[in-house]
Amino acid sequence: MSMPNAPEHASLFARLRVTFWSLWYLRPSMIYWRIHRTIKGVLLRMAGSAGVLPLFVATRPAAVGMRALPPLGSRYHCEDIDIVERRFSFLRDTMELPEDAAQWPALLRGKPLLWQFHFGYHDYLLAILADRGDGMLDAALNFACSWDRAFPLTATDARRSAWHPYVLSIRIESWVRLHGLALHGGVEKTDARLGIIATGVEQMTRVLLRNLEKGTMANHLLRNIKALVFAGLALESATGNRAWRIGMELLARELAEQVLLDGCHFERSPMYHVSMLNDVLDMAEAMHLAGEPVPEAVGEAAARMTRFLEHMRHPDGEIPYFNDATSSFFLRTDEVLQRGRSLCTAMGWTASSQLTGGIGPEQVSGLLAVSSERLWTVFDAGLVGPDYQPGHAHCDTLSFELSVDGRRWITDTGVYHYKESPERRYSRSTAAHSTIAIDDAEQSEVWKSFRVGRRARILHIESEQRGGMPLLRGAHDGYTRIGGGLVHERALLVGPDWLLVMDWLHGRGTHRWVSRLQLHPDIRAEVREGGVMLRGRGAEGVCTAFGASSLGVREGEYYPAFGERFTRPVIEATGEGEFPHHCAMLLGFGTRMPVVEIDIRAGVFVIDGRMEVRSGL
Repeated sequence: MSMPNAPEHASLFARLRVTFWSLWYLRPSMIYWRIHRTIKGVLLRMAGSAGVLPLFVATRPAAVGMRALPPLGSRYHCEDIDIVERRFSFLRDTMELPEDAAQWPALLRGKPLLWQFHFGYHDYLLAILADRGDGMLDAALNFACSWDRAFPLTATDARRSAWHPYVLSIRIESWVRLHGLALHGGVEKTDARLGIIATGVEQMTRVLLRNLEKGTMANHLLRNIKALVFAGLALESATGNRAWRIGMELLARELAEQVLLDGCHFERSPMYHVSMLNDVLDMAEAMHLAGEPVPEAVGEAAARMTRFLEHMRHPDGEIPYFNDATSSFFLRTDEVLQRGRSLCTAMGWTASSQLTGGIGPEQVSGLLAVSSERLWTVFDAGLVGPDYQPGHAHCDTLSFELSVDGRRWITDTGVYHYKESPERRYSRSTAAHSTIAIDDAEQSEVWKSFRVGRRARILHIESEQRGGMPLLRGAHDGYTRIGGGLVHERALLVGPDWLLVMDWLHGRGTHRWVSRLQLHPDIRAEVREGGVMLRGRGAEGVCTAFGASSLGVREGEYYPAFGERFTRPVIEATGEGEFPHHCAMLLGFGTRMPVVEIDIRAGVFVIDGRMEVRSGL
């Protein structure tokens, strides 16, 4: 099994240690399947070199029956793509391909792997048909057939991108839906292109059944399952029957694990939550339209996930950018949410009852959203993700986002791209989030593009009302590996037009700390006596710090969508001294600010001389 190298500047011991902890959290079955896939890849390459690869890969039948799946209500979007002129744009990176499809594989090898993945998904065909109608059916079918000739299963490096299980999963769904749209759009059943689509789905499904992503799990496996469900509904073959049986068995198991009690997808990335909700809705609607009963667990999961998304949006209607999240690009949050509401109402799906006490942090997202007269804020007091798959985790524990008068003021950094790079390292780092860093260490040992060694564990989550105002609490132990029993605890008190961020830095020894607030690029920040003056987005405010030795503003970066980069101001409150230590930052947007005092010895924050907020640990 290959493992990505740790950062080059790290010592050999540090690289070995972070690799050990990354492996430690994997399930034994995941290690087995990763080794299995690696050995299988070596053997297939050897078979290819010997000229006998066709003897060991899934065959393609001369013909297979395929049912027409009725059109679904989901809507995909894409960038500027013209399949007639062969101009493709993924992640804001455009490429024009020649007419001769045989040249495509060699040209694509120079593109990033994620670009190659998107090219092989073919979900953009559905987006083009939705935008331009049946007039593009011929072009879509012709392109699919050209792609099919250019990227056979027996081609060199086929398993790397074009026939990767994740890519296969999305393409299987895309081809099943394209086949149904073609027949509903008047294409004759005898059209040879539909035969290519059908036999292609059959072969892809056979390959997928042999290569389910049991070494990756999480959203990848759920995407595999979705492909099996679609293939099972469409294929009139033994492969289709097997895909349906395995898909439905795995679906029940994975929904029980991947949908948390509060409805959030367990990777705790709002962007992936939108995508996974769309997948659940697609599967449920496809079953219903095909005349198959929708399992109760599927409908209940759809209802819970829809309810979570209803509450997990800024007033602008878009999601927060925690973990690997940016603004939607292939799906629209509002469209997915509206579809979830409509299907749940039409099908009578309801979510389970409200959460009660005694629930651990691994069972809920830890994302807490509240609002007041002018403010909306969301607090990330959750785990970085499932222990065995934290690939989309960022060091955003106890970070938060804030909207004022319906517009974003404080926001996480987002994602520039997924490839290993300075941008990727920065977007995942503690310094890129509105939380506290101690001794320049990371809360969790994020490395490479998707790896995490030791990670912050949640010790405490709570949401309550105090004096008629929301009070959100959380604590993590990510810095205990530094020594001195270091624990960061935070509480947010949300006033009508002000927000108080209170931090308890538990532990012992002398340490340096930095508390950051990541402002939206439209905000102007100027240091003045008594605080930082803020102006922009239709409002004015001030930020003051308590228990800090300095308060300043530096320049940071902001990635609200893949391939987009903006500079933005970052407020930094810093201090150094003996722990335990207690500090706070107050953001005010009105004429009246509360009076804040800190009882250093007792670790108590006193607001307006009457309200006391103590440590919850």
